[in-house]
Amino acid sequence: MKIKIIAKFSSPGGPSFEYAPGWVFTRDADCDDYDWLVVFDEIPDRDTGTIRNSCETLACPKEHTILATWEPTSIKCYTKAYARQFGELLTNRPWSAEKHPSYHLGRGYYRWLTGRTYPENATAKIPPKTKLISAVCSAKAMKWTKHFARIQILKKLIAEVPGAEWYGHDIREFGKKFEVMDEYKYHVALENHIEKDYWTEKIADAFLCECLPFYAGAPNLDEVFPRESFIPIPIDDADKAISIIKSAIASNEYEKRRGAILEAKKLILEKYNFWAQTIEVIKAAEEKEKASGAVLSPKGGKLYSRKYIRKHNMLAALEAGIFHFKQYFPWRFK
Repeated sequence: MKIKIIAKFSSPGGPSFEYAPGWVFTRDADCDDYDWLVVFDEIPDRDTGTIRNSCETLACPKEHTILATWEPTSIKCYTKAYARQFGELLTNRPWSAEKHPSYHLGRGYYRWLTGRTYPENATAKIPPKTKLISAVCSAKAMKWTKHFARIQILKKLIAEVPGAEWYGHDIREFGKKFEVMDEYKYHVALENHIEKDYWTEKIADAFLCECLPFYAGAPNLDEVFPRESFIPIPIDDADKAISIIKSAIASNEYEKRRGAILEAKKLILEKYNFWAQTIEVIKAAEEKEKASGAVLSPKGGKLYSRKYIRKHNMLAALEAGIFHFKQYFPWRFK
Protein backbone atom coordinates (compact mmCIF):
# COMPACT_ATOMS: atom_id res chain seq x y z
CA MET A 1 0.00 0.00 0.00
CA LYS A 2 1.49 3.34 -1.07
CA ILE A 3 0.13 6.49 0.55
CA LYS A 4 1.05 9.92 -0.78
CA ILE A 5 1.14 12.82 1.67
CA ILE A 6 0.50 16.38 0.52
CA ALA A 7 1.03 19.40 2.76
CA LYS A 8 1.89 23.08 2.41
CA PHE A 9 5.57 22.14 2.58
CA SER A 10 5.36 19.47 -0.19
CA SER A 11 8.16 19.42 -2.73
CA PRO A 12 9.47 17.09 -5.44
CA GLY A 13 11.81 14.37 -4.26
CA GLY A 14 10.41 14.16 -0.74
CA PRO A 15 11.34 11.03 1.22
CA SER A 16 9.47 7.73 1.41
CA PHE A 17 9.08 5.77 4.61
CA GLU A 18 7.85 2.26 5.38
CA TYR A 19 6.12 2.52 8.74
CA ALA A 20 5.10 -1.13 8.85
CA PRO A 21 5.51 -4.01 6.39
CA GLY A 22 3.47 -3.22 3.29
CA TRP A 23 2.64 0.36 4.36
CA VAL A 24 4.74 2.93 2.51
CA PHE A 25 4.25 6.68 2.95
CA THR A 26 5.80 9.12 0.47
CA ARG A 27 6.19 12.88 0.64
CA ASP A 28 7.40 13.08 -2.96
CA ALA A 29 5.22 15.74 -4.62
CA ASP A 30 6.05 14.18 -8.01
CA CYS A 31 4.52 10.80 -7.06
CA ASP A 32 1.67 9.90 -9.45
CA ASP A 33 1.30 6.22 -8.52
CA TYR A 34 -0.38 5.75 -5.15
CA ASP A 35 -3.27 3.86 -3.54
CA TRP A 36 -4.39 6.54 -1.09
CA LEU A 37 -3.78 10.27 -0.78
CA VAL A 38 -3.59 12.16 2.52
CA VAL A 39 -3.70 15.96 2.61
CA PHE A 40 -2.22 17.24 5.85
CA ASP A 41 -4.12 20.49 6.46
CA GLU A 42 -3.61 22.26 3.11
CA ILE A 43 -3.08 21.64 -0.59
CA PRO A 44 -0.37 24.11 -1.69
CA ASP A 45 -1.47 27.04 -3.84
CA ARG A 46 1.90 27.02 -5.61
CA ASP A 47 2.72 24.60 -8.40
CA THR A 48 4.80 21.73 -7.06
CA GLY A 49 5.12 18.16 -8.23
CA THR A 50 1.78 16.99 -9.63
CA ILE A 51 -0.08 19.98 -8.19
CA ARG A 52 -1.03 22.57 -10.79
CA ASN A 53 -3.18 25.66 -10.32
CA SER A 54 -4.01 24.71 -6.72
CA CYS A 55 -5.27 21.29 -7.83
CA GLU A 56 -4.16 17.67 -7.47
CA THR A 57 -5.40 15.35 -10.21
CA LEU A 58 -5.96 12.05 -8.43
CA ALA A 59 -4.18 8.79 -9.19
CA CYS A 60 -6.62 7.01 -6.85
CA PRO A 61 -10.41 6.99 -6.42
CA LYS A 62 -11.73 10.10 -4.69
CA GLU A 63 -13.06 7.85 -1.91
CA HIS A 64 -9.44 6.99 -1.11
CA THR A 65 -8.52 10.51 -0.01
CA ILE A 66 -8.10 11.71 3.56
CA LEU A 67 -8.02 15.23 4.98
CA ALA A 68 -6.08 15.37 8.25
CA THR A 69 -6.86 18.71 9.87
CA TRP A 70 -4.17 20.67 11.68
CA GLU A 71 -5.67 23.71 13.38
CA PRO A 72 -8.38 23.84 16.09
CA THR A 73 -11.80 25.43 15.72
CA SER A 74 -10.63 28.70 17.32
CA ILE A 75 -7.95 29.25 14.68
CA LYS A 76 -9.08 27.89 11.31
CA CYS A 77 -12.21 27.27 9.26
CA TYR A 78 -11.79 24.48 6.72
CA THR A 79 -15.26 25.04 5.17
CA LYS A 80 -17.57 22.21 4.26
CA ALA A 81 -16.84 22.61 0.55
CA TYR A 82 -13.13 22.01 1.18
CA ALA A 83 -13.45 19.15 3.68
CA ARG A 84 -16.15 17.26 1.79
CA GLN A 85 -13.99 16.89 -1.30
CA PHE A 86 -12.28 14.14 0.67
CA GLY A 87 -13.54 10.60 1.16
CA GLU A 88 -12.41 10.49 4.80
CA LEU A 89 -11.76 13.07 7.52
CA LEU A 90 -9.17 12.51 10.27
CA THR A 91 -9.56 15.23 12.87
CA ASN A 92 -9.54 16.04 16.57
CA ARG A 93 -12.10 18.78 16.01
CA PRO A 94 -15.57 17.84 17.33
CA TRP A 95 -18.03 16.20 14.95
CA SER A 96 -20.41 19.14 15.44
CA ALA A 97 -17.80 21.45 13.85
CA GLU A 98 -17.33 19.33 10.72
CA LYS A 99 -20.32 16.96 10.26
CA HIS A 100 -18.34 15.06 7.65
CA PRO A 101 -20.04 11.82 6.57
CA SER A 102 -16.81 9.84 7.13
CA TYR A 103 -15.59 11.49 10.34
CA HIS A 104 -12.76 9.82 12.31
CA LEU A 105 -11.69 11.14 15.71
CA GLY A 106 -7.92 11.36 15.50
CA ARG A 107 -5.61 11.14 18.47
CA GLY A 108 -1.92 11.73 18.02
CA TYR A 109 -1.81 12.19 14.26
CA TYR A 110 -0.08 15.60 14.40
CA ARG A 111 3.44 15.97 13.03
CA TRP A 112 6.13 15.59 15.66
CA LEU A 113 8.50 18.55 15.85
CA THR A 114 11.34 17.06 17.88
CA GLY A 115 13.70 17.38 14.92
CA ARG A 116 14.15 13.62 14.63
CA THR A 117 12.71 11.19 12.08
CA TYR A 118 10.46 8.35 13.22
CA PRO A 119 13.33 5.80 13.36
CA GLU A 120 15.50 8.32 15.21
CA ASN A 121 12.77 8.98 17.77
CA ALA A 122 12.28 5.24 18.23
CA THR A 123 15.97 4.49 18.80
CA ALA A 124 17.32 7.71 20.34
CA LYS A 125 19.27 7.31 23.56
CA ILE A 126 18.16 10.23 25.71
CA PRO A 127 21.15 11.69 27.59
CA PRO A 128 21.22 12.09 31.38
CA LYS A 129 18.78 14.75 32.56
CA THR A 130 21.19 17.37 33.89
CA LYS A 131 18.89 20.41 33.50
CA LEU A 132 15.64 21.26 35.22
CA ILE A 133 12.78 22.62 33.11
CA SER A 134 12.26 24.05 29.64
CA ALA A 135 9.45 25.52 27.58
CA VAL A 136 9.19 25.99 23.82
CA CYS A 137 6.72 28.69 22.86
CA SER A 138 6.71 31.67 20.50
CA ALA A 139 5.88 35.22 21.53
CA LYS A 140 2.43 35.10 19.89
CA ALA A 141 -0.16 36.58 22.25
CA MET A 142 -3.54 36.61 20.47
CA LYS A 143 -6.37 36.97 22.98
CA TRP A 144 -9.03 35.03 21.03
CA THR A 145 -6.97 31.84 21.56
CA LYS A 146 -4.93 30.73 24.58
CA HIS A 147 -1.72 32.27 23.23
CA PHE A 148 -1.99 35.23 25.60
CA ALA A 149 -2.71 33.08 28.66
CA ARG A 150 0.24 30.78 28.10
CA ILE A 151 2.60 33.76 27.76
CA GLN A 152 1.54 34.87 31.24
CA ILE A 153 2.43 31.45 32.67
CA LEU A 154 5.85 31.42 31.01
CA LYS A 155 6.73 34.93 32.14
CA LYS A 156 5.95 33.91 35.70
CA LEU A 157 7.86 30.63 35.27
CA ILE A 158 11.05 32.44 34.27
CA ALA A 159 10.66 34.97 37.09
CA GLU A 160 9.97 32.47 39.87
CA VAL A 161 11.52 29.08 39.03
CA PRO A 162 15.34 29.02 39.12
CA GLY A 163 16.73 26.96 36.25
CA ALA A 164 13.70 27.46 33.98
CA GLU A 165 14.54 28.19 30.34
CA TRP A 166 12.14 29.49 27.69
CA TYR A 167 12.87 28.98 24.00
CA GLY A 168 10.92 30.10 20.96
CA HIS A 169 10.66 32.49 18.02
CA ASP A 170 11.26 36.07 19.18
CA ILE A 171 12.14 34.73 22.64
CA ARG A 172 15.30 32.62 22.44
CA GLU A 173 16.15 30.95 19.16
CA PHE A 174 17.29 27.33 19.04
CA GLY A 175 18.18 24.60 16.54
CA LYS A 176 16.34 21.27 16.85
CA LYS A 177 13.64 20.97 19.48
CA PHE A 178 15.16 17.85 21.05
CA GLU A 179 18.27 19.93 21.80
CA VAL A 180 16.26 22.03 24.26
CA MET A 181 14.29 19.10 25.71
CA ASP A 182 16.47 15.99 25.98
CA GLU A 183 18.56 17.23 28.89
CA TYR A 184 15.61 18.60 30.89
CA LYS A 185 13.60 16.63 33.44
CA TYR A 186 10.47 18.74 33.06
CA HIS A 187 8.83 20.51 30.15
CA VAL A 188 5.96 23.02 30.08
CA ALA A 189 3.52 22.04 27.30
CA LEU A 190 0.74 24.56 26.73
CA GLU A 191 -1.84 24.17 23.96
CA ASN A 192 -3.19 27.29 22.28
CA HIS A 193 -6.70 25.82 22.33
CA ILE A 194 -8.33 23.90 25.18
CA GLU A 195 -10.90 21.31 24.16
CA LYS A 196 -11.70 17.66 24.74
CA ASP A 197 -9.60 15.36 22.49
CA TYR A 198 -7.49 18.26 21.16
CA TRP A 199 -3.83 17.57 21.85
CA THR A 200 -0.84 18.10 19.62
CA GLU A 201 2.88 17.59 19.19
CA LYS A 202 3.37 19.76 22.28
CA ILE A 203 2.64 16.80 24.55
CA ALA A 204 3.92 14.12 22.13
CA ASP A 205 7.33 15.79 21.79
CA ALA A 206 7.68 15.95 25.59
CA PHE A 207 7.09 12.21 25.89
CA LEU A 208 9.44 11.42 22.99
CA CYS A 209 12.18 13.36 24.80
CA GLU A 210 11.26 11.56 28.06
CA CYS A 211 10.34 14.73 29.95
CA LEU A 212 7.63 14.98 32.58
CA PRO A 213 5.22 17.54 31.06
CA PHE A 214 3.32 20.19 32.96
CA TYR A 215 0.35 20.20 30.62
CA ALA A 216 -2.48 22.60 29.86
CA GLY A 217 -4.72 21.20 27.15
CA ALA A 218 -7.16 18.39 26.51
CA PRO A 219 -9.07 17.77 29.76
CA ASN A 220 -9.45 14.07 28.92
CA LEU A 221 -5.80 13.33 28.15
CA ASP A 222 -5.80 10.60 30.79
CA GLU A 223 -8.06 8.55 28.51
CA VAL A 224 -5.08 7.89 26.26
CA PHE A 225 -2.02 8.24 28.53
CA PRO A 226 -1.26 7.09 32.10
CA ARG A 227 -2.39 9.69 34.63
CA GLU A 228 1.06 9.68 36.21
CA SER A 229 2.78 10.52 32.90
CA PHE A 230 1.87 14.23 33.01
CA ILE A 231 0.85 16.92 35.52
CA PRO A 232 -2.15 19.09 34.56
CA ILE A 233 -1.91 22.84 35.14
CA PRO A 234 -4.58 25.51 34.51
CA ILE A 235 -4.05 27.73 31.48
CA ASP A 236 -6.00 30.69 32.89
CA ASP A 237 -4.48 30.85 36.39
CA ALA A 238 -0.74 31.54 36.21
CA ASP A 239 -0.33 31.71 39.99
CA LYS A 240 -1.85 28.27 40.50
CA ALA A 241 0.08 26.81 37.56
CA ILE A 242 3.42 27.98 38.95
CA SER A 243 2.50 26.73 42.42
CA ILE A 244 1.85 23.24 41.00
CA ILE A 245 5.15 23.32 39.09
CA LYS A 246 7.17 24.37 42.15
CA SER A 247 5.55 21.71 44.34
CA ALA A 248 6.18 18.93 41.80
CA ILE A 249 9.82 19.87 41.36
CA ALA A 250 10.34 20.00 45.13
CA SER A 251 8.80 16.52 45.42
CA ASN A 252 11.05 15.04 42.70
CA GLU A 253 8.05 13.97 40.65
CA TYR A 254 10.19 13.31 37.57
CA GLU A 255 12.03 10.47 39.31
CA LYS A 256 8.79 9.05 40.73
CA ARG A 257 6.96 9.08 37.40
CA ARG A 258 9.67 7.96 34.98
CA GLY A 259 8.02 4.57 34.37
CA ALA A 260 4.75 6.24 33.35
CA ILE A 261 6.62 8.65 31.05
CA LEU A 262 8.26 5.73 29.23
CA GLU A 263 4.88 4.01 28.90
CA ALA A 264 3.46 7.17 27.32
CA LYS A 265 6.44 7.33 24.94
CA LYS A 266 5.75 3.75 23.84
CA LEU A 267 2.11 4.64 23.12
CA ILE A 268 3.24 7.59 20.98
CA LEU A 269 5.65 5.43 18.99
CA GLU A 270 3.25 2.53 18.46
CA LYS A 271 -0.29 3.92 18.49
CA TYR A 272 -0.73 7.67 18.69
CA ASN A 273 1.09 8.87 15.61
CA PHE A 274 0.26 10.00 12.07
CA TRP A 275 1.10 6.74 10.33
CA ALA A 276 -0.76 4.40 12.68
CA GLN A 277 -3.81 6.66 12.72
CA THR A 278 -3.85 6.91 8.92
CA ILE A 279 -3.61 3.12 8.58
CA GLU A 280 -6.57 2.74 10.95
CA VAL A 281 -8.68 5.07 8.77
CA ILE A 282 -7.71 3.21 5.59
CA LYS A 283 -8.45 -0.22 7.05
CA ALA A 284 -11.85 0.91 8.35
CA ALA A 285 -12.77 2.50 5.01
CA GLU A 286 -11.74 -0.53 2.96
CA GLU A 287 -13.61 -2.92 5.26
CA LYS A 288 -16.71 -0.75 4.86
CA GLU A 289 -16.31 -0.72 1.07
CA LYS A 290 -15.95 -4.48 0.97
CA ALA A 291 -19.00 -5.07 3.15
CA SER A 292 -21.19 -2.69 1.15
CA GLY A 293 -19.90 -3.59 -2.31
CA ALA A 294 -19.31 0.10 -3.03
CA VAL A 295 -18.37 1.12 -6.57
CA LEU A 296 -15.46 3.57 -6.42
CA SER A 297 -14.93 6.67 -8.52
CA PRO A 298 -12.52 6.43 -11.46
CA LYS A 299 -9.04 7.92 -11.16
CA GLY A 300 -8.59 11.46 -12.43
CA GLY A 301 -10.79 13.31 -9.94
CA LYS A 302 -9.74 16.72 -8.66
CA LEU A 303 -8.88 18.06 -5.22
CA TYR A 304 -8.61 21.84 -4.86
CA SER A 305 -6.84 23.98 -2.28
CA ARG A 306 -8.76 25.66 0.52
CA LYS A 307 -7.94 29.11 -0.90
CA TYR A 308 -9.05 28.13 -4.42
CA ILE A 309 -12.41 26.89 -3.11
CA ARG A 310 -13.00 30.10 -1.13
CA LYS A 311 -12.40 32.08 -4.32
CA HIS A 312 -14.72 29.96 -6.46
CA ASN A 313 -17.47 28.90 -4.06
CA MET A 314 -19.71 31.63 -2.61
CA LEU A 315 -20.97 29.47 0.27
CA ALA A 316 -17.40 28.61 1.27
CA ALA A 317 -16.41 32.28 1.13
CA LEU A 318 -19.41 33.21 3.29
CA GLU A 319 -18.66 30.44 5.81
CA ALA A 320 -15.03 31.59 6.09
CA GLY A 321 -16.09 35.23 6.35
CA ILE A 322 -18.48 34.57 9.23
CA PHE A 323 -15.78 32.58 11.02
CA HIS A 324 -13.27 35.43 10.81
CA PHE A 325 -15.86 38.01 11.84
CA LYS A 326 -16.55 35.98 15.00
CA GLN A 327 -12.81 35.75 15.66
CA TYR A 328 -12.22 39.49 15.58
CA PHE A 329 -15.49 40.54 17.20
CA PRO A 330 -16.19 37.76 19.72
CA TRP A 331 -18.14 39.99 22.12
CA ARG A 332 -20.91 40.31 19.55
CA PHE A 333 -21.64 36.57 19.88
CA LYS A 334 -21.64 36.16 23.64
